Amino acid sequence: MAKTALALGMFDGMHIGHKKLIETTVLLAKHSGLTPAVYTFSNHPQSLFGGKVVRLTTNEERESIMKKLGIERIVQAEFIMSIASLLPEAFIEMLISEFDPAVIAVGFNYTFGKGKKGDAELLQKIAFKHGISVVVVPPVAFAKKPVSSTRIRECIEKGDVESAQLMLARPYTLAGTVVENRHIGRTIGFPTANFEPDASRAIPADGVYISMALVDGSIIPSVTNIGISPTVDAKMRTVETHIIDFDGDIYGKELKVFFVKRIRPVKRFSSIDELKAQIAEDTAAAREYFGC
Repeated sequence: MAKTALALGMFDGMHIGHKKLIETTVLLAKHSGLTPAVYTFSNHPQSLFGGKVVRLTTNEERESIMKKLGIERIVQAEFIMSIASLLPEAFIEMLISEFDPAVIAVGFNYTFGKGKKGDAELLQKIAFKHGISVVVVPPVAFAKKPVSSTRIRECIEKGDVESAQLMLARPYTLAGTVVENRHIGRTIGFPTANFEPDASRAIPADGVYISMALVDGSIIPSVTNIGISPTVDAKMRTVETHIIDFDGDIYGKELKVFFVKRIRPVKRFSSIDELKAQIAEDTAAAREYFGC
């Protein structure tokens, strides 16, 4: 088994702080002829104890980003009780057995072991006994505060997708299979693609967003509405996207939406004509934004 440079963390979001940690790991590996590797969890540790933490990425998205950054070996282990109950030293010894690391890289706030009793300082002490170096990567700041997945979730859930994009270094995305709805958008000249996103994902605040839609391999400017549409007496919270200058049949296909900017809250209009006029205005704002 080849020796590794091993990055540890949850990496939900793969934000600019996570990217710095991954890039540091890849550089350490290249410098010393090691295999760059990541050990993380497929589920959030808090979920094992009944907590609910909405995710910023899917496991597939997270792995794809890591590979693009140069990671060659990725283990996304399920966080189960047998792992949660490991004392800090036993947890690190498990990783040594599986990865044979010459160097371990972690974030400044990394915790591990039963009850989160292990921190970066304890990791350095344990690793030293095994002849392993430890690199602690300092925080990356945005607006003078450390970037974190929690902070990004808060931005998304209040509709500030622009700040989220700056901390993620990419637009926040949701994806799902397009389903049939009531076709109201089509009857007023603005057909929409409706999908139900994964319930485990962070959902932006109700409102209307300038967005981009990935359809059949092409990225197209769009406008996305999130929420209950009060004007047409809708009952369920939906994500519906009007893809500008597109009229193809995509029912049953996967649609990925990139959120760029929130332009207004959801509101009730006095008539369908007033709703139509507002959608035309929203679409014009998206056209202006993208220069199309």
